[in-house]
Amino acid sequence: MVDPARRAKLLRDLEQIFLPDYDAQNIPSADKRAAYALEHIAFRVGRIEESLARIAAAIEAVLSKA
Repeated sequence: MVDPARRAKLLRDLEQIFLPDYDAQNIPSADKRAAYALEHIAFRVGRIEESLARIAAAIEAVLSKA
């Protein structure tokens, strides 16, 4: 079961523009940086797919009426 507060915080974090805020003295490994960036990319691509699905459904609805 997903905790709603944790889910809301995660969504808030992912909706922010990706700006890595690493301390110059404590930079994580390249693998961790890449994984962090890929999470943000995947989230954004998912949002784009949702938008495109809604646009496609709207276009199909308009075309079916014609």
